[in-house]
Amino acid sequence: METRRRVINADLIKTLSSLGCVILKDELLSKHCSFKIGGRADFFIEIPNEQSLLEFLKNIEGYKFYVLGSGTNVLFSDEGYRGAIVSLAGQFKEISVCGKEIFCGSAAPISNVLNASLRYNLTGLECAAGIPGTVGGAVCGNAGSKDRWIGSVVRNVKVYKGLKKEVIDKKKIIFSYRKSNLANCIVTGVSFVLKKDTKNDSLSVVSDNIKRRLESQFLNAPSAGSIFKNPDGYSAGKLIEEVGLKGTYSGGAQISKLHGNFIINTGGASSKDVVFLVELVKEKVKEKFNLALETEIKIIK
Repeated sequence: METRRRVINADLIKTLSSLGCVILKDELLSKHCSFKIGGRADFFIEIPNEQSLLEFLKNIEGYKFYVLGSGTNVLFSDEGYRGAIVSLAGQFKEISVCGKEIFCGSAAPISNVLNASLRYNLTGLECAAGIPGTVGGAVCGNAGSKDRWIGSVVRNVKVYKGLKKEVIDKKKIIFSYRKSNLANCIVTGVSFVLKKDTKNDSLSVVSDNIKRRLESQFLNAPSAGSIFKNPDGYSAGKLIEEVGLKGTYSGGAQISKLHGNFIINTGGASSKDVVFLVELVKEKVKEKFNLALETEIKIIK
């Protein structure tokens, strides 16, 4: 892995600061993810609006960077990140409602968007109940419940492809299980089209979804949610249980005793501990069931 520091031009730092960006050097990444694991990034940059985002993109060519949501589905390396971690903030967290449509920035917490839909008696986002993270991450990863995904209520998505700003209509977005074709874009905003909740049952559906998540997921220790995608026709958690790995430790990391598809940080876990368990699970499931598990979390190096 490259260990040499990549230095952002001092003039760019000055320009971005004048546009409201917060720029932190040697920022500890364990502070910015739900796993509470990770070394230091050369730079951590909070970008509050499109003007400063465009300025950043115009001047960052050849420099390694990663756009981070709320860090609920990532694992950072113990060695940190030789580049800039970018966090969208400010304008990108705004939410507005017009009729049956909700407009929101990609950094808006998905829970806040769900609450806005309930407040305006709109239905369609109940599948996001209990899901942590931001709108951008949820849409890119097509988050949802086992029988409904967030992509089903997307109208369009605002993105940057390089320096080009685009609005991508849903017809051009490919949504499938836990993924989309938006991976190579920087998502800045999303428009959802919902329906009026004429039966007034959205709140009860939300409550039921949250209850199911609380019953099946371990939430009392740092984790990144589901580690693996469910293979077609199978439950990753049940496969992991059947190969006898629930409760298995590696250093400070443990495969949850409650749900086999969760790895938790019991205290002081390293990314190496987590990766060891990830590879162990893949090996044992492949050996017994001839199935190749695919990780749902993103491992950032």
